[in-house]
Amino acid sequence: MQDVFHRLRSLAAAASAALPLALLAAPALAIPEEQALKKLSVIPVFLLTSEKGVPLPIPQGDDKLLLPMFLQKSRAEQELGTFQKTNPDAKAKVSAIPMNVANERVNEMNEKLKADGKQIVTPVVGAKTDMDQATAILRKQGVSAEDIQKGLSVPVFFHKPFITVNSPNGVRGVFFLSYGDASRAASSIQGAKPEIQAADITNALAQIIDEKKDNFVFYPTSDFFKLMKEEGGQQN
Repeated sequence: MQDVFHRLRSLAAAASAALPLALLAAPALAIPEEQALKKLSVIPVFLLTSEKGVPLPIPQGDDKLLLPMFLQKSRAEQELGTFQKTNPDAKAKVSAIPMNVANERVNEMNEKLKADGKQIVTPVVGAKTDMDQATAILRKQGVSAEDIQKGLSVPVFFHKPFITVNSPNGVRGVFFLSYGDASRAASSIQGAKPEIQAADITNALAQIIDEKKDNFVFYPTSDFFKLMKEEGGQQN
């Protein structure tokens, strides 16, 4: 599994990654990187933390610490069960953090670890079905298996032509983290159905940054809606 947050910290390089995003390139850099990363706030990641919410990376050799981040809460809970079996005295829980906030925290932790010559590696673990669907789409487009292995860490799905939504800031094209959500969106379109395309999330962010205008949003994941419902219930 690749260190996705390392790639998020290198979006300029992601723009020229192996997986081409089938969109028209715009000439100006109008969207600040920070603003683009804030769009990830509707994508919660789930990770193992202490009871106080401090991330619990796992040592990997002398200079690496592994901190998996899961897109599905159920998968993180499985990891917690495994962790507790091997560390019965450890006080741990699953915490949900928006992906953009997780990126910031990892940056801060790595800055502190730099003096010790250590680094946190942060693979993002999604659903296998989404990875399989994205791989099949890209292979159909002629992308080699080698390029897919190198360039696809967190698949996102979009449509050709783009499916759009009316946001408070105007019409926006949508990137989906789930193939199922992308399929349902395509099915809701009357007439000819748009074709589902796939790319890595870093390619999508690079495209957002490269656009002359703020034209895109990420569709919230199902776990995002669940968290919002839980928070709403606690407030009532």
